[in-house]
Amino acid sequence: MHARQSPGDHGVRKYSTKQATFAIPVRRQTPGDPSFKVITPLSQAEVDTRLRAHERSTKIERPPGACLVARYDTNTVASNDPIEDKHAEVIVERDRGVDEPLPKSTQPPDAPRGDLCFFTVMDGHGGPDTSTMLSEKLVAFVALELDKVFRETGEYAKMGRSHVSTTSAIWHSLFGGDKNAASHRLATSALDGDPAIVQRAIVKGFRGLDKEIVTTPLELLKQCELSLAAAKTSHIAAPGEATNSLSSLAHTIWPSNISGQASSSPFVTVSQTTAQDAMLPALSGSCALMLYVDSARRDLYVANTGDSRAVAGYWDERNSRWEVEALSVDQTGRNPEELKRIQREHPSDENDTVIQRGRVLGGLEPTRAFGDARYKWDASTQKRLYDAFWPGGYTKLRPPPRNLKTPPYVTAEPVVAYRKVTLAQPEAHDAHHASPQTAAPQRQLRFIIMASDGLWDLMSNQEAVGLVAGHLAGIRGTVRAADLQQRCFQPATPAPAPATSERAEDEKPQHPLNKSPNHLQSFTFEDDNLSTHLLRNAFGGAARERVQGLLAIPSPESRRYRDDITVNVILFHTTQPARGDTKAPVSDPARAKL
Repeated sequence: MHARQSPGDHGVRKYSTKQATFAIPVRRQTPGDPSFKVITPLSQAEVDTRLRAHERSTKIERPPGACLVARYDTNTVASNDPIEDKHAEVIVERDRGVDEPLPKSTQPPDAPRGDLCFFTVMDGHGGPDTSTMLSEKLVAFVALELDKVFRETGEYAKMGRSHVSTTSAIWHSLFGGDKNAASHRLATSALDGDPAIVQRAIVKGFRGLDKEIVTTPLELLKQCELSLAAAKTSHIAAPGEATNSLSSLAHTIWPSNISGQASSSPFVTVSQTTAQDAMLPALSGSCALMLYVDSARRDLYVANTGDSRAVAGYWDERNSRWEVEALSVDQTGRNPEELKRIQREHPSDENDTVIQRGRVLGGLEPTRAFGDARYKWDASTQKRLYDAFWPGGYTKLRPPPRNLKTPPYVTAEPVVAYRKVTLAQPEAHDAHHASPQTAAPQRQLRFIIMASDGLWDLMSNQEAVGLVAGHLAGIRGTVRAADLQQRCFQPATPAPAPATSERAEDEKPQHPLNKSPNHLQSFTFEDDNLSTHLLRNAFGGAARERVQGLLAIPSPESRRYRDDITVNVILFHTTQPARGDTKAPVSDPARAKL
């Protein structure tokens, strides 16, 4: 995670066009080792195989109106071995429909309840353990909290009674009628339609999972230390001798090296392995990005912990152009708001050390993350854990960071953004009968790109949206980046043709890792999967030599040039073709005329 060296800017050696190889610097393990490694670029067929190995396109086959999501395309390309990125997608049906105060004619008896969609991207660091656990549990933890909201149980029961009382009173004052009937109508939907309460539930789900990750090793340590304390006052039986105390028997499940006494118990190894397995997700770390879509309510939530990013592509029907909106903010030490937040949470004498060189305590780039307990446990606790379960690990593996004085310095609490989904409406046959409720909104959500920071290191938000928009419009072949940007975002302004000197420069032999100047950069449209399409163009696009070179560099050297990358492109249903694209079927995912 978090590769910062720009590919092609430095760190490469001369390139031979005859041999089609290039060299990169490597770290010497011993004084006699070579200081560079020769790389042979991949063939185009090998590039295609590598890029498409993990791609997946999923079309949502649901009754009309059940799901806002039409399709999603996912893909991952590793740099680390094993890859530290993970992702998970879950779509479920509501347990019950939304009972909103609308005329009965608008609520068909067989209308679908509406799907709930969860999409997550996890960007791990320091190993895959934390991101793997998140891919298995994060959606479930959030779903558990949301289920309480939907059912109005637990802490949400009191909120539900208060919410219904207030809402039904407002409904009665506006429309009259029976207050009790209004309360019954609103009782099943009040809380899950309140963005503040849903945001609160998502935050609780995130924090709850991180609490489990960070506190599980501490609970094991507590049990271990209590057992040891009890064992000191009891006789420990020799081999073949009857065990004469319960505490002695209990002590045999813990590592024998803690007390300095040998033990032949088969439980020792099992217990130590279990403790280490519990420590790994806490010691490594992961960012997490979640998109939650409530189809029935057309509500959309983006929860972000760390520096993965979600970017939306909107079609502006009135101006016939695309708009870009970042739905999350990168949470790193370079974010001024995050710097202020962390400084507020710690004594003023730590203002200069909590963030150093844009990193937490000079080490960790994201300021919010799951795991990373080295920044959450105090130093003495870390030493006790290593002494108990991982002898020697305190100094050899991952010691506490310098200037660790008042932990925790890192939180898994997400920032949750809310948006109401706007979609195109069917065109009215008679403009005189059109109403504000049926008129198409000016700006229609067509897709959302979710990706780990490895993609955003290589591509801007606008470039990514332009690439997806162009793909949906049917572009194929090679397109200059400047032309694509003009067509997507400034369609009325023709892009200037490249000057003769620029075209000549574009034809010069280039080192395979060199990135073309922005005015010469070209994109390629050759992949059906939208995530693969973004990945190929992030690595170089139409500059095939660059793509072949970057993907040829093996791990761990590849981390100097590219990060693990995970991408998910979520397409939303549109109910009408974009203007001028009459061949697009009504149910077809976002297509627009550029």
